[in-house]
Amino acid sequence: MNPLVFLGVLFGPLVLVVSYLFTAATGPGVPPWADVAGGAIRLYGTALAAIVAPIALHLDRLTVARQSDWVPSPIYYLVAVPFLSIPVSVVYLVRRFTSV
Repeated sequence: MNPLVFLGVLFGPLVLVVSYLFTAATGPGVPPWADVAGGAIRLYGTALAAIVAPIALHLDRLTVARQSDWVPSPIYYLVAVPFLSIPVSVVYLVRRFTSV
């Protein structure tokens, strides 16, 4: 697996968990910087995902083409489209693991 894909798989959920830990608590005991830190982490994570995700998708497609007898269709890039990502990724993963 391409390291960028691995990083994206781990980094996305981690950003969500950390940012919501900063902002989910309410009450007088919450430090005033927690909301700002949570917002900054979400903004940074979103920007990083928007930059890294297309590169990771393209590099993963090239890696699969190099390592197997199958070249993924450009339809594979629809993984980045909300609501299409689940069926496209299921078809892609089944095809990927059966072609190696």
